[in-house]
Amino acid sequence: MRFLSRIVAVLTMSLAAACPGVAQEEGRAQFGGDRYLAGTNIEATEDTDRDLFMMGETVSVEAPVAGSAHLMGRRLSVEAALGGNLYTMSYALDLNAPVSGSVSATGAELRLNDEITGNLRASGWEIRLDGPVAGSALLAGGQITLDAAIAGDVVIATDDLRFGDDASVGGTLTIYAEDPESVTVPDSVAPASRVEILQGDSYDDTHGSAWPIAEPPSFASRVGSFLTGVLIVTGLAVALAALMPDRLAELRARSVEHPGQSLWSGFLGLSTLVGAGFVASLTIVGIILMPAAILLAVLAMLVGYVLGVYVLGGAIWNALGRAAPTDLFSKALMALSGAVLAALIGLIPFLGWLFALALGLVGVGAMVRSWKLRRQIGY
Repeated sequence: MRFLSRIVAVLTMSLAAACPGVAQEEGRAQFGGDRYLAGTNIEATEDTDRDLFMMGETVSVEAPVAGSAHLMGRRLSVEAALGGNLYTMSYALDLNAPVSGSVSATGAELRLNDEITGNLRASGWEIRLDGPVAGSALLAGGQITLDAAIAGDVVIATDDLRFGDDASVGGTLTIYAEDPESVTVPDSVAPASRVEILQGDSYDDTHGSAWPIAEPPSFASRVGSFLTGVLIVTGLAVALAALMPDRLAELRARSVEHPGQSLWSGFLGLSTLVGAGFVASLTIVGIILMPAAILLAVLAMLVGYVLGVYVLGGAIWNALGRAAPTDLFSKALMALSGAVLAALIGLIPFLGWLFALALGLVGVGAMVRSWKLRRQIGY
């Protein structure tokens, strides 16, 4: 379990190290009440009417957000109240303001110092909870310190669990540890009747498994998941269109110009990246590069898929006889059409997965070909 926690820390540090290279110039955009910010050191100093999206090396939320906040960077700081949920991926996170929704966070160092009205889901190397949680909490990390009240059920996976004077659990406390006998829970936290301490990676005959088995999703939940996925992909495409319109237009042109070459270049680029990580892992020093290479490959595929969806939307746009969009709203409609079609095709067994893979590889290939061309012309 400690090894897995270190892997989480390595992955998040690798991601944070990659962020400055992604956003060297500051970019700011607004669309539909949402605010998009990217740069090296960025601060959100104006109120956000809906959702906030930020990515950079150091990221700070200094003004209230009416909706949810999506933050990615090396060091994150939330200093103003959030009206919705908080989603973060970073090396370090300092939460110093209340969150009206739930919190989902992963990083090496997480310090949650203010009230969380919803549920808490956190994973990292070191997690410290000093603010109360009105819902339930799911925590996994190398070292976890609880010094606040959690009203609902709590599930913790760690080898180093510490309780402060203000720690308490209102529901059931379930702890997974490699050495269950070494874990002691004070009565002030929760009475023994509401505490269960289990072996970390074992299965229990009574419970069936260490983690609850979810019921099959209903039709309504499937439709909701489908629409949520479409909106997320569309939102990412719109963010790219707002923050880097010229570069996105260039990548789209590369994809449309020679889709076969882009597909092949994407395959070679990802193979090179993962292969280099594997070769480096053969040395002791290079072992940490393997998860970093895998993470970068996953991120590249994510960006490539978003780009592929944008290109697919452009194909639909052209088939309808429309000129290339110039305003952000038209670009959003184009991205939405591509996201819907890609999601519908993705529902086809086996073929849908291959189609999604091809879209991602085409997008990655476009980035590789654009990078090669810029190097050739010295741009």
